Amino acid sequence: MDDRSLAEAPAFSAATAEAVIARVGDIAAAGMPLAAGLRISAAECDSWRLARGLRALASQLELGRSVEDCLQAATRRLPPNLAGLIAAAQRAGAVGPMLAEWLENRRAARAQWRAVLAALAYPALTVVLGIGVYLLFAAIVVAPFRDIYREAGLKLPVATTYFLWSCSVAVPVLSISLTAIVIVAALARLLGGRAGWSWLIGNLPLIGRAWHWTGVAEMLRCLSLLIEHRVPLPESLRRTAGGISDAYVAQQCRALAGRVEQGSSFTMSLVNLRTLPLSIVPLVRWGEQTDSLAAALRSAAELIEGRLGMRGRLLVQIVPPVVFVLVGGTVASGVIALFLPLVSLMRGLM
Repeated sequence: MDDRSLAEAPAFSAATAEAVIARVGDIAAAGMPLAAGLRISAAECDSWRLARGLRALASQLELGRSVEDCLQAATRRLPPNLAGLIAAAQRAGAVGPMLAEWLENRRAARAQWRAVLAALAYPALTVVLGIGVYLLFAAIVVAPFRDIYREAGLKLPVATTYFLWSCSVAVPVLSISLTAIVIVAALARLLGGRAGWSWLIGNLPLIGRAWHWTGVAEMLRCLSLLIEHRVPLPESLRRTAGGISDAYVAQQCRALAGRVEQGSSFTMSLVNLRTLPLSIVPLVRWGEQTDSLAAALRSAAELIEGRLGMRGRLLVQIVPPVVFVLVGGTVASGVIALFLPLVSLMRGLM
């Protein structure tokens, strides 16, 4: 295939690419000729973007290109080693089921992460609004009271002194903190790439563990899919690294592949690497000992997903009340501290 035909391959959006892959899997599972099935599917499709992509993919197939080459050129916003997964599926004679399960795993990981974000969205909004109210209060309300107390020469309580000081340093401290966060995030992205960015998110409070577990669950399911179709373990780990969303977990997959190729067992590779949850090690050991590694990996994925669900429920139940108490307590203590000198002054005048 010449360079011109490669350049003419369609470039899909991520959503369209996933829809195209779903159609390819359905047609392959039905046993239809792929190019003809894509054209039939395009004729029945309601979305003109998807129909255009299906017809373009059919044209590329009719020119003699392989399925994996067509999809790899067309789906540039999907993991780069997707073609490798498709090649493994073709070698196993299970393109349809493998693509369908790969898409299901990818969408499940995205849904789990969105559930965690949804659980934290309202508390996060409350914190942002609370900080905004605090800054407005410090800029508009506190300044006149500070001037009054200074001119009256009142002896201020410790709570009031501390509150006035905190209001005076709030904006500089917040500005420095935000600048530091932006610098750390930029350095992690520039120096560490996607893997560094994923590592940074994985170490954030509250959401970090959930992010990491989401990537691990997706990795375990993708790896079990390849092993189930008799793809060798080192190759399965490398194919999995290119077929999952979390770049840091993908980096660990490549490291595991290297250790396994050097003769270490998968179980000992996980123990020695210590970057993936060690709670999956007993299941992996059982899978290796009983030649049921694919089933063991699926069980490990279910274990991690169960933890994700439990963590999401805990976040929903615990975080909002805690945030409301903290925000309400901060506002109430600030108001009380601000008016304490006035109360003392009124008592002295009575």
